[in-house]
Amino acid sequence: MAGEKTQKRKFPWKLIVAIVLSVWLLRSFCAESFRISPNQMENTLLAGDYLWVWKSSYGMRLPQTPISLPFFYDSIPGIQCRSYFSLGIPEIYFFRKSPARNDVVVFNIPSLDKQKDIPVDRKKITVARCVGFPGDTVSLQKGVLRINGQIVSQSPRAIDAYFCADSVKEVMDSLFFNLKINPVSEKIGDKQLYFLSRYDYFRIKGLLSSPDLLKGVYLDRNDFEIILPPFGKATLVEPRNAAFIARLMNAYEGKSVEVRNGKIYEKGKEIFSYRFSQPYYWVLADNREMGLDSRRFGALPHSHLIGKGSRVWLSFDPDKPFYKAFRFERIFKLF
Repeated sequence: MAGEKTQKRKFPWKLIVAIVLSVWLLRSFCAESFRISPNQMENTLLAGDYLWVWKSSYGMRLPQTPISLPFFYDSIPGIQCRSYFSLGIPEIYFFRKSPARNDVVVFNIPSLDKQKDIPVDRKKITVARCVGFPGDTVSLQKGVLRINGQIVSQSPRAIDAYFCADSVKEVMDSLFFNLKINPVSEKIGDKQLYFLSRYDYFRIKGLLSSPDLLKGVYLDRNDFEIILPPFGKATLVEPRNAAFIARLMNAYEGKSVEVRNGKIYEKGKEIFSYRFSQPYYWVLADNREMGLDSRRFGALPHSHLIGKGSRVWLSFDPDKPFYKAFRFERIFKLF
């Protein structure tokens, strides 16, 4: 009508702020998708898998870097500039819950030298199985995993290394071809090194004229015994655990201690016991030979847990053209 004034539409700032805040809250505390190196969990996870992670599975972690550029994790490619602002927020977990044994956990990789000054929630991310809990004795000898002295069955998808003489390589490759097995391999001296899942190894072992034709390789890092500190009560310092406890105290407990002759000292005063502020776990990748896990960085503190990997929600084969790459059979696949 004449005389009526046309009202200007106001920009919906409140709606946009509400949407952005809702998305931020969901990604920070509920769930998020991650694409993680497949070397960790072959053949549980494959190259091109997108993993759905429930962040609330083990509690709620307060983000240390809530202000960051979208679509960039820790830096801006090309200019090597950080994509986030560090506000000095401490590591805080609300409603902390423990993983279940053999959970596929997604976490920030602890205390590698190049990441010492990076906030926990901006450290590189990887995935592994949680096999050891506070107070557990975890050992691995000649491929046999034991928890508190009891043999623990391992995933048939776990990948180990196996040697065979180069002279029988053609025989082995023929068996692999017939069984539709495609192992990673490399030649070392006069031997051939194969990386096989335990399932594939047992399939081929029964067809060999002698089991000695394919022997397991056990590296130093696959031969260990570790006692994880209990949570909720003091850990006594002994010569056998002093170095291990001191490392956790220095790396994650905010302490500055040193070890001398199997004893721990802080500012010249001997420490006879210590009560840890958070639980510590032992995690192993399914790919025993190429995976990054506790055998390299030690016990995993609860503060570095992101959440539980629940299923593959999307999958593309990186070795195929885009129009053929979609893996329909892996959509919403559980593991």
